[in-house]
Amino acid sequence: MLPFIVAGVALVGGGVAIYKYFTSDNDQPKQDSGPVARRLGTFAIWGRPNVGKTTLIARLRGLEPAPKDKRATTARTEYLDVTLNGLHDGPWYLSKIVDMPGTEDRLKDWLSMVATDAHVFYMIDLSRIDEVAYVSRVKLDVAATVKALGASTKAKKRINIIASHVDASKWGGKKNDPNLNNILQSDPEMRALYESLSDVSGYIYSADLTDKASFLRLLQSIVNDCRA
Repeated sequence: MLPFIVAGVALVGGGVAIYKYFTSDNDQPKQDSGPVARRLGTFAIWGRPNVGKTTLIARLRGLEPAPKDKRATTARTEYLDVTLNGLHDGPWYLSKIVDMPGTEDRLKDWLSMVATDAHVFYMIDLSRIDEVAYVSRVKLDVAATVKALGASTKAKKRINIIASHVDASKWGGKKNDPNLNNILQSDPEMRALYESLSDVSGYIYSADLTDKASFLRLLQSIVNDCRA
């Protein structure tokens, strides 16, 4: 049995996870231009509706997130040649970001990307962590993702989970607390999620994506981990 690693402390668990806190509507590829420095490959990003995918992808593309009343994405979108700026040793380059709706009919497409794309990011909404139906769906998604990773031929089998909406969650008052990860792991649902990452390695991050500084800290950590 492999250890969980939380803030440098090994805990007994079923897999390996490292927990970190850092405060278009058609199928045609869209391209961002910019200087190319170092290549990280493809980011495949998915999660149930309204989990923050659009906000995260806008931030990755160097854009301000759209208003809350934005129209939901209805088709798979690919953003090519994305440059990540604002990092200590950047800029860095993504060959592609894949974005698609978080609806049930896209789960099969997601699992296909999991098996082939370089970096896999599944997003969860911390503000809904006590909703039984939502958490049940998340657990099934994560289990299917872990299974797809385990069956793939990727050299590094890893799932990256981004916990969003910290500010709107029951931990909102502690969103800037450096001990937030230890606080999160004491929650039964979050602990169960951690322990579901069996057979593959994983990183679990939490961030307030509405805050640019928090996003940049998150992105710096993600880039560092992608290079590891």
